[in-house]
Amino acid sequence: MSTVEQSDSKLISLEILGSIAILNLQRSPMNQINDEFLRQLAAALAAIESDESVAIVRITSNQRAFSAGADLEMVHQRVGTNEGARAMMETARLFHRVYDRLAALPAVTIAEIGGHALGGGLELALACDLRVAAHGARLGLPEAKVGLLPGAGGTQRLTRLCGPGISARLILGGEVVDGKEAERIGLVQWSIDAEELGAKVDAIVERIAGLSPPALRQCKVCIHHASSMNPAGAEAEISGIGELMMTTEAARRVDKFVTKS
Repeated sequence: MSTVEQSDSKLISLEILGSIAILNLQRSPMNQINDEFLRQLAAALAAIESDESVAIVRITSNQRAFSAGADLEMVHQRVGTNEGARAMMETARLFHRVYDRLAALPAVTIAEIGGHALGGGLELALACDLRVAAHGARLGLPEAKVGLLPGAGGTQRLTRLCGPGISARLILGGEVVDGKEAERIGLVQWSIDAEELGAKVDAIVERIAGLSPPALRQCKVCIHHASSMNPAGAEAEISGIGELMMTTEAARRVDKFVTKS
C-alpha cells in the first residue's frame, strides 16, 4: 500500500491498494475546481501512471458534492478584463490537459458520484470510463446560466457519449438531472440508492479486478479509437471561454451568482 499527498492543503488525496487506486476529492465545501486543484489532480495522475500495478482508479469525494465545478469566485475575479480572460483560457487549457490525461490512463477509471456533479465536476466524471451515481445526485452542465460554456471537454464528451440531442437538452436547455434520469439517458451507467452507492462501486471494482489487466488496457485503446476527442472542438471551447469572459452578460450573471444578489 502507498499513499500520496499532493501538498499541505491536500485538495486531492491518493491511496494505492494493490491494483486499485482511490483518488479522493476533498476541497471543502463542494470540491470547487481551481488551478491548484487541477495541479494536484495532475500530480495524482502522474503517480498512478508511474505505478504499473494499478488497474483500476476509483474517483470519489469526501465532500457534500462530487464536484460543483469551476470555482466561481476565481471566475468572478477574472471576468470582464483582457488579463482575466487570458487567465481563464489558460485555466481551460489546464482543464483539458488534466482531463485528457485522466481519459488516457491505461487503468479503468470509475467516478463514484454521491452528490452533485456540475460543470467541470461532471466534465471530470465524463473523462472516466464508468460512472455510478446516487439517485439523488444532480448532474448537468449549466454554465450558460452564468453566461459561460462547458469549457473542460463537456460539449465534446457529452455529445459523443449521449448524442447531440441529449447534449443540446442539457447544455442549451440548462437542465440538471438526477441520477435516475442520468442513467436513463446514458450519462451514467448505473444509478443506485445513496446508502448502497459504496457497495455497488465495491462490487464493480471487484468484478473488474478479476479480469485480465492486459486485456482491459487493449480494450480501452480500441474504445478510445472509436471515440477520440475532436481537437477543433476542444479549441472552440477554450476560445469561447475567452470571448465570453469579456461580455457584460457573463460579468452580470457571474456577479449575481457569487453575490446571491
